[in-house]
Amino acid sequence: MPSTNKTPRLGLNNWVGTDKPKRTDFVEDNTLLDTAIGAHLDDTVLHLTEADRILLENEAVLDLYVGTGAEEGSFELEFEPKAILIFQQNKPPAEYNSAGYLQINSAFASRIGKSAGIRLDRRVVYLQQSQSAPAAGGYYLNLNKSYGQYFYIALR
Repeated sequence: MPSTNKTPRLGLNNWVGTDKPKRTDFVEDNTLLDTAIGAHLDDTVLHLTEADRILLENEAVLDLYVGTGAEEGSFELEFEPKAILIFQQNKPPAEYNSAGYLQINSAFASRIGKSAGIRLDRRVVYLQQSQSAPAAGGYYLNLNKSYGQYFYIALR
């Protein structure tokens, strides 16, 4: 016989001294518990705040930027990144030129520091492109080459 009383949330048997429980009553309670606890365990985002979900689901943004050839190019992100790494497709991060200068094909910027050729101003990323070859020992910034394809990783 099922119990005289039931628990308020899951409707489990809440026997009193005069009740005569049967095996099926326990099986029904176990099924209810298994269903409720199983659903809770399967819900992997139940206990996260909305801010936590955004950070975990979108911690990094990977995208492509196409250079314009201008001395300074820029693009705007949808958020203010903690850091950004940009590099030209199919190029090493930097390469030595036979004229004696170093061509810079990648850059890094964060809220507290940056490498040559990049500037981060809140949501806007500025990239520099040298317009002429530097003297020997100098740097040729190659971060906004006309039609150059640059991949970037921006961290929230």
